[in-house]
Amino acid sequence: MQLPFLPFDIPPVLILLVLVFIWIKYTWHQRENDLNEEDPRPKRKRRGPDMAFSAGRDAAQQNARFQQVFIPMEPQEEPALRAFYLQELGLTEMRAPNYPKDIDGFWAVSGARQIYLGTQPSFPFDPETLPSFPIANFEMTAERLSAAGYEVSRDDRIAYIPRLIVTDPAGTQIALIKA
Repeated sequence: MQLPFLPFDIPPVLILLVLVFIWIKYTWHQRENDLNEEDPRPKRKRRGPDMAFSAGRDAAQQNARFQQVFIPMEPQEEPALRAFYLQELGLTEMRAPNYPKDIDGFWAVSGARQIYLGTQPSFPFDPETLPSFPIANFEMTAERLSAAGYEVSRDDRIAYIPRLIVTDPAGTQIALIKA
């Protein structure tokens, strides 16, 4: 095969081998970038048994809008808050998103909201707002929280958005929205 800018012939097999080599090198480099947890750039969506759930990465890849919520806690309150948010409310725990690691607490996900429970957030937040997030089994969750001894009050100020106001074990008021 004669290329216009080269004075000699190149076999098509050699061109194909060079292109395959470049493709392999590129995919290997991309895989190394995807496995680098310290890199803050969004990663390609990969699924498999070894891939931990990351709502931030998945939402960013799907161009979905997601929101981060910070709920303050003391380090000794973590077991009680884990039980409340993961078992009572049924949220899913997730690994920390791929930007500066938080050294304490844990992350949970509810819909498109990422909830960070810890002492020092690595993102800006408004301490005056009431943390709120959607709950799938709204009525069942209200009954379960009441039965567990938590004070649950309904907020019907907005007719088309049913909300529950609950105080978690650390004393933070949260709003649960019907999903």
